[in-house]
Amino acid sequence: MKGPAIFIALIATNALAQVSSPDPSHPFVADAILGGSSIRSGGHWRSADLIVTKTLPQTVGYLFLHRSERPEGSGGFLAMAATHDWTSRFFTYVAAGGSAPRAAYLPKSRFDLDLNFKLLGSRRLLATAGATTARYAGQRRDDVIAAGVTYYAPAIVTYRFFQNTSAPGHVRSHAQMFQVAIERRGDLSAFLRHSWGHEAYQLTTIVTPENVRLSGHTTTAFVRKWTSPRAGFVSEVEWQTKAADFRRFGGRAGLFYSF
Repeated sequence: MKGPAIFIALIATNALAQVSSPDPSHPFVADAILGGSSIRSGGHWRSADLIVTKTLPQTVGYLFLHRSERPEGSGGFLAMAATHDWTSRFFTYVAAGGSAPRAAYLPKSRFDLDLNFKLLGSRRLLATAGATTARYAGQRRDDVIAAGVTYYAPAIVTYRFFQNTSAPGHVRSHAQMFQVAIERRGDLSAFLRHSWGHEAYQLTTIVTPENVRLSGHTTTAFVRKWTSPRAGFVSEVEWQTKAADFRRFGGRAGLFYSF
């Protein structure tokens, strides 16, 4: 099974970065990750994530536990997700989650679905179509339709386009994402990603939900390195801008272990 389709933000971490265990005798992988960000105008974000992955012959399941603290408040998010190979050329990604206790920037509920089609004789070209819906307190809602392609060569190159509809106000906007990644199973996974536009799809990393009206840019660099057959570390740095006055720089680091 290829890694799940790449998209701007999974609930607690990026799905591509959460590589399944290369050892079938240890099908579980647990990640513990801490993060922090500094806001140029003042304030900090802090986060803690626990991600557990289980690999089956044609399915990879994920459990995400996320906790964050920001000037707007503190909250947690719980989600479950899975990728499944239906045929040699088609697989799906589904996820569902919700927040408790609830913070204004965390959705009360969120559902994701991606359909992935492997093209060409080599199956190196992947076409993806996806949808996300997220509901917040105060009758706020984001609906996202996405489409993109991934090409598996020596490097994994991905482009995705996101069409967003936000309520109240039925505000329409769009965002784009470009990513270059490498993946060496049991050794190293890394990516460099840049996204731009009205990034409603970054549902847990925007400043406040109404800031979908503001254009922004986000650049992320991530490394996941196995240092032994069963363990390793993860590291990430991220730079985000929105409109003329919001600037955020942060990072995350943690360890993972297969069992």
